[in-house]
This record gives sequence, C-alpha cells and structure tokens, in this order.
Amino acid sequence: MDLRQKVIDLLTLSKEVGDLPSSVSSPAEEQLGLSLAEIKSFDRDSLRALQDTCSDPDSQQEVFDTIEAGFVDENCNGGRYQLNKFPSVIDLNYIRHQRQLLGIQLGCVTNKLYTMIYQKQTCCASELCKVLELQENLDSALEICTSGRNHINQARSNLTAASLGLLAHYRRQHHLRKITKSLKTIQTLGKMNERVQELLGEQNYAAAIQLIVEGQHVATTYRHFHCVAQLSSRLQDTMELAEEQLDVGLSKSCKEFDSDQYGKLQQAFTLLGKQSAAIDQLNLHFASGLQQQTLLLLQKYAELSCSNRSSANPDVEVATDFHKFQFHELCKFIASKLYVACLSELSTTLWKITLNYNQIHQWHTDRPTVDAADIMPSVSFEQKFQHGRTRLWQDVQMKIRTLLSSFDVWHLSTDELLDMLDIVETLVEMGKQFCQSNSDVLRESVRQQSINYFRGFHRGKLDELHVFLENESWEQCPVRSDFNVFQLIEFRFLNQKDKSLTCNVEKPSDANFYALGSVLSPFLSRAISSAEDAIVSPSEISESTCDCNDERKIGCGSPTPILANTTLSVLRLFGRYIHFMHLLKTIAFDVLICLNQLFDYYLYAVYKLFGAASPQDATSPKLRAVLLKIEETLISTAAPGSAGSLEDAVAFSPSLSDKVSCPKVCLSSQTDHPNHFFGLKLRLVAAESVVFLARQLELLRPNLLDLIPSSKESLLQQFFSQITSVAHDLRTPIFSFVAHRYLDSEHVTNMMSRVQWEVKEVMSQHSSYVDHILQVLSDYDSSVLRVCYAQILPPEIYNILWDQILRACYHTLLDGFSAVRKCTNEGRALMQLDFRHFQVKVESLTRLRPLPDPSIVETYIKAYYLPENSLEKWIQEQTEYTPRQMMNLLQCVSQGSKKIRLNLTSFMEDLDLNRR
Repeated sequence: MDLRQKVIDLLTLSKEVGDLPSSVSSPAEEQLGLSLAEIKSFDRDSLRALQDTCSDPDSQQEVFDTIEAGFVDENCNGGRYQLNKFPSVIDLNYIRHQRQLLGIQLGCVTNKLYTMIYQKQTCCASELCKVLELQENLDSALEICTSGRNHINQARSNLTAASLGLLAHYRRQHHLRKITKSLKTIQTLGKMNERVQELLGEQNYAAAIQLIVEGQHVATTYRHFHCVAQLSSRLQDTMELAEEQLDVGLSKSCKEFDSDQYGKLQQAFTLLGKQSAAIDQLNLHFASGLQQQTLLLLQKYAELSCSNRSSANPDVEVATDFHKFQFHELCKFIASKLYVACLSELSTTLWKITLNYNQIHQWHTDRPTVDAADIMPSVSFEQKFQHGRTRLWQDVQMKIRTLLSSFDVWHLSTDELLDMLDIVETLVEMGKQFCQSNSDVLRESVRQQSINYFRGFHRGKLDELHVFLENESWEQCPVRSDFNVFQLIEFRFLNQKDKSLTCNVEKPSDANFYALGSVLSPFLSRAISSAEDAIVSPSEISESTCDCNDERKIGCGSPTPILANTTLSVLRLFGRYIHFMHLLKTIAFDVLICLNQLFDYYLYAVYKLFGAASPQDATSPKLRAVLLKIEETLISTAAPGSAGSLEDAVAFSPSLSDKVSCPKVCLSSQTDHPNHFFGLKLRLVAAESVVFLARQLELLRPNLLDLIPSSKESLLQQFFSQITSVAHDLRTPIFSFVAHRYLDSEHVTNMMSRVQWEVKEVMSQHSSYVDHILQVLSDYDSSVLRVCYAQILPPEIYNILWDQILRACYHTLLDGFSAVRKCTNEGRALMQLDFRHFQVKVESLTRLRPLPDPSIVETYIKAYYLPENSLEKWIQEQTEYTPRQMMNLLQCVSQGSKKIRLNLTSFMEDLDLNRR
C-alpha cells in the first residue's frame, strides 16, 4: 500500500473516531521522516503567513482566484480531492507547499465568511424574531386542535350507537332494492325470447334484433348470476334464429321486391353490423333463385310437351319424372310448338329476377346518406352490386344459350323464328340497360342458326313466289285508298319502334325495361294487331267509284292502290326480311340483297308475262340492261330437276345464290283476245303492282338505311335510283302490246295502198283511211274506260296507252307511205293533208299533252322534195327508218331518172354496209 492511500485511510478513520491515537500517528511520522515538534513548528509558520495574507484585500482576492473549482462543489470531498492530486512519488517539500497553500485559502475563506456574517447580523436577528413568533403561533394552534379533538371524541361517544344503527338499516334497504331490480331485469330477460318471436312473426326484424342486442348487454352486466348464463345461451340461440329469419326474408326479396319490407331487413342488418355480408348473401340468393325458378319452369314445359306427345301417340313411352333432370337435359324435351312460348316465359322469369335486383340496387342508391361511421363504404357497396349485376347477367345468358343451342330451328315456322329473334334482341337490349353488356353469348348463339335458317328460307320463298306467280289471276286486290306497308302485321315492329321514339323524344334509346313501376313483361306485351284493317271489301271500292263517269275516271280524287294478291305476299316477305335485318344486324346487308332479289324476280316475271311480246323499241335501254342482269344472276335456264343442291350454294352471295326458273303461265286466252281488250285489265294490275312495290320500298328506305352499315349506303342508294325508274319504264312495253294489237296495221296499210297517189291536182278532201284510224282511236278510248271502270285509271297509264297507240299509228302511216311506189307532188300534198287532218282530230280525242313527236312521218313525207345531194345527206343522218322504207323512198323519188335511182341505191347499199 502506498503512502497516499494510507493517508486517505487515516483521514477517513479520523472522521469516524475523532483524534488519532498515538499508535496510529507513529507510523505516519516514521513514513514522513518528521517529528511532532517539526510539524507544529511548520503550522506556526503557516499561521503567520495566513494572517499576513488575510489582512490584505488584494492578496485575499488573489487567494480566492487560486481556489480550484473542485473545492467549490458541494458534493466534493476536499481531503480526498487533494490527496488524489498528489503524485505517486511523495515529495516532502511539495506536501508542505500544498499544506501551506490550502491553509492560506482556508483562512481567507473563513475570514470572508465571518465578515459576511457580521454584515448580515441585523437581518439574522430579525429573522430569529420571526421564527420565535412562528413558534408561538404553532403552540396556540396545537392547543386549539387538542381542544377540538377532545370535543369530537365526546360527541362520538354520545352519538355513535344510534347513527350506526340508522346507517345499517339504510344500507340493507339499498342492497335489497338493487337485488329486487336485478331480479326483475332477469325476469324480463327470461321473457325476452317470447317477445322476440312475436316481433319476428310480425316481420319487425329491426326491433327484434335491437331487443336481442339489449338483452345480450344486460346478460353481460348480470353474468355473476348463475341463472343468467343459461339465459345468455338462449339469447344466442334466438339471435341465430333471427338471422335465419333475416336470410329467409332476403331470399323472398329476390323473388318479389317490397321496399318497406326490404328496408326493415336492412335496418336489422345494420344493427348486426353485417351490411356487407348481407349484400354477398343477396347475390347468392339471386343466383340460387335463378337456378331454381328456371328449372321449375323447364320441368313444367317438359311435362306439358310429353303429355302432348302421349296424347298424340299413346303407344310411345315418355319420361314422367323430370325432377331428376338437369336444365340442359330438360331443354331437349321441349316440343317445337311450345318452344317460343317456353323461351318467352323463361325470358319473362329472368326479366323479373333482374328487375328485382335493379330495384334493390336502386333502393340502396336512393337511401339517405349514412354517417361516416358506417361499416360499409359506398365504394365497396357499389362494386359489390356491379359485380353482382355482371355475374347475374352471365347466368341469364347461359340459360338462354342452353335453351337455344338444344333446339333445331328448322322445326320453327318463320313467325316463330322471328319471335325467337325478337326475344333475343330484347334480351340484348336488356343486357345493355342492366349491366352495359353487349351480350355476345346471346348474339353468337342465334347468329349461325339464323344464317342457316335464312339461307333455306330465302330459297323457299323464291320457289313460293314462283308458284304464286304461276297461279296468279292478276285481279285487283281490294285495299283502302291509304293503304301502305306499315298497315301490315309483318311491319308492326317498325310501328312499335316509331311509337317508342315518338313518346320518348329525349330518350333515343329503346324502351326502359327497368323503369319505375314496370309490371308488364316486355316478352308478354307483344300484342299482334289485326291485319284485316288494311284490307277492305270490294263493295267499299265500288261505292267510291260507282258515281264516277268516264270523265272523272282518269285521276279523280285519291286513287286506290292497284295491286295483286301476290303483291301483298311480296310485301309481307319484305316485312319479314326487314324484321330479320332488324334482329340480325350482322347480316343485315346480306338479307337486303335477298330482299332485292324478291323485287327483281317479281319485276322480271311481270315483264316476261306481259311485256316480252311488245315491240323492241318499247323497252328502254336501262330496263333492258336490268332485265339482262336479273336473267344472268337469278333466273335459271335449266330444267327444274337439274338445279344445284342447296349445300353447293354460297349463302348470301348474289353471284352464287340459287337460281329460280321463270314462271310459265298461259295467259294467251286473255292477253291475245280482242274481247278482253288484250288483257288490259290484267296488264294494268301487273304493271301497277310493280310500281306500287317500288313506292313501298321508297317508304322503307329510311328504315333500311338505319339497318345496314354506313359503308353500304351508297349501294342501297344506287338500288333505289334504279328500281324507281325501271318500275315506271316497265309500263311502256306492257301497254305497248295492247296498242299495237288493237290497231290493225295491216288493214290500214291495205287501205292506204288503195289510195290514188298519182293525182294531178291538189286535193282538198282527206282520204278515207284517216277516218278509219280516227274511228279506231275513238273506240280505243271508250274501250280503255270500259275495261278499267272498276278502278280509277291512273293518268300515267292513260297517257302511256294513248302514247303507244299514236306511235303505232305513226309507224303504220309510215309503213303505208313507204309502200307507195309511184307518187306525184300532188300525192305528197295529199299525204300531208291526211296526216295534218289526223293530228287535228287526235287532239280532240285524247287528253294526252303533248302528243308524241310526229316528225318521223312529216320528215319522211318532206324528204320527197329534197334534191339529190341533200337527200344523200338526209339518208346518212337518219337512223330511225328501216332499209326497206329508205329504198322505197329512193325508188319513189327517182322514178323519173334511172341514173339518180342507181346512184342513190348504190349510196344506200354502201351506207348500210358501213353501219353493219
């Protein structure tokens, strides 16, 4: 142990026991090498130095500055602090110096302290006085407290017995009241199950759930009672029963939505905090309800179909237990006669399910805004309903597709197929409104079947039209004066569409299937209006025309449409074809091509029956081109038995479609006989029926434009521009035959050949053949009005009949004039006189204005006066005359000069050769 540690231990011991014993100090003296006298002598020297320093204020301040900070710290042990500063090697001089320094510092501090105490002595004395005064106050308070306690002890000893008795009785009463209240509460808790059952029976679910929740809280409060544990278990069972009742009520809402009842259910689920779970459960109920209702419906129709088969064929065994079959198996048992009805009722059932779902969704959307503490955020709520809509509509599509794919549409009639397509189209529109779905599954399920059906349907309708035309009597079909295609039953879907657009001007879309208050199914409201309203009896027509005289028959009043029975059949086919286009927009243009073929075939057949025997110049080049195109693409020239099979034809291809033979009808007994006026009445019905068809197609043009792609509109416009002009051009060749056959050209020519044309003087009297022609024209006009008395003769037909017979007269006169071999100038003047008289009289016989151009006759007569050079030029410019007529003219002109005749004949032969 070193010396420093020993000193520290010594100081510690001195603090504990006071002065050091002699036995202890001896070793220190030995260690330091000093005697006790020397140490005391050293202390006296230090004391004198300290007194000198403390007497000087400046020296005192310097001493204060030398005091280290460690001695100022109140927690510092000064002796230990100083000893820690000693070096490891003890130096006696260093120790002396440090001891002397510390002594000086201690003396200065002590001197300073005493000086400050002396300065504060007055204040200290005043504080001591205050302390003494405080002590006196405390003594007085102690006496007061002692006296108070003595009095309290005395009062307590006098009143304790009575007070404690009262308090004990009050405490016992309070405790008994609490027990009584608890027992009554437990009793009410025991009767709560009965009240909950009553509320559930009244379908007051919210009150029942609220009562159960309150009962559970009470049971939690009184759980320290043994009987409450059993009641709590019963409450839990009641809660589960109430939740089952809520689930049953939720399933009923899927079948028939009641706003008030559903509101009670949602209040109950809100109290339970299960709104989100309720919507999930609602979606499950809709899915299961859809499966159950559709299965029951199919079972009913399967049983009905089998019962019908059993009644028709008693020997055939059929399945009777359909409860074991799945939906897709039941679809195969549906009879074709019940197929559309089954599809309609199934669609109605699915519509009701989606309607209930839409109403529930709308109820949640329109309900008052809930507070921010609502368990189910509105975003999550909307997502669940949108997802539920999509899933529900997928199930709807799958059910419809299963029923459609399990049946062969060839067993359906055309009306039934159109009804089926109409139902599917309605479902597609429902899908758009219900969940913005394009319903591609439904569209594709009917597309291919419809294409195959329509391919055979169109071929069959062409053959049917062929049969109709061969058996057509071409009698006028009696209809009202305002009759049009929109009055036919086949066009009712266009009328319903127009009405919906008229009633909903602000809503260009179709009817809203989920409108508020919708109770009538869109599949059951397909009432078919009677088509008999469009047809009127012949008596009505006769009544409207019986009072008209001959003058009023031409264009009086509003003319009644002239059409045949086959025309009505074609119009009805138009309606069905357009209905196909409306329901199958993907093949709408292909169906339109087939519709055009119906019109083309009808036009071609009418021409072949009534216009093929007319003069060639009566047929316009445009009509001739159209007829040639129809003959190449649609008319079969082979025998009926050699026609290609249906499978070899390409669907909807105009160039490869099946061809139909032209109808072969023998109408010569009427069309060639003068007694029937060469079939004028039949021709009138045939020609005007084609024009009427063209007009009805013009009425349908806006509807057709809406149904085809915009890229195909130019082709449709081209078709309409063609049929309008061609239908009117067909009148001319049909009525031209009547005019040419009525005028006996050969007889007139013979009469003209007997006229003396080599007269030497100018005649003032016309020839007799002119009177004959005028008489024929007069009889012609009377015959036209007589034959057409049952109709109001259209002015266009009247004009065509007169135009054609006048042209026939011109050609007859031209043939008669060209047959003259020898003629003088006076004879040419007689020709002009005859023709002029004919023109004047004709103007009084007919109302046709203007008359056909007579220049073909006038120019021929005047050519006789032309010189040789001018005649050659005239011959070169004229193309409407036949070579025979030109040669006869040349012979008549050159009858006085053989040279001129030879030159003109040679020129004519060269010109004819060049034209060929």
